[in-house]
Amino acid sequence: MKGFKGYVAIVGLALCAANACADLPQSSILSRYGITTDQLPGPVKTETAEPVEEKSRFQIQPEQPFVTIRLGDGKQPQTTGNLSIDRMAQQDLERCQRLQGEVARRGGQYMSCDNSIPGMTLPE
Repeated sequence: MKGFKGYVAIVGLALCAANACADLPQSSILSRYGITTDQLPGPVKTETAEPVEEKSRFQIQPEQPFVTIRLGDGKQPQTTGNLSIDRMAQQDLERCQRLQGEVARRGGQYMSCDNSIPGMTLPE
């Protein structure tokens, strides 16, 4: 019985919609008032203005990275004037930089070649 009531409701709505469509006039609303489409006003003409670029009140800069990894800042060891000591310090720096690159490649912890604490700057 429930299914039969649903079909009756759908048929009733369809009949109401058909009746409403039959009441609508077949001609356009313009012809009922004696107006043609040529007599309608044209679209409003507006001038297209170019957008004015406003200066921003804020200085937008790219975001700085949270962590910066530096491998041996390229600083040369201090020279003492003694060739053997200077050469030994240069070799130690090169060896440390190679080791630093290997550790970075393997994903290890950063190590400093100039005996400083990572993240701290050296006083000049």
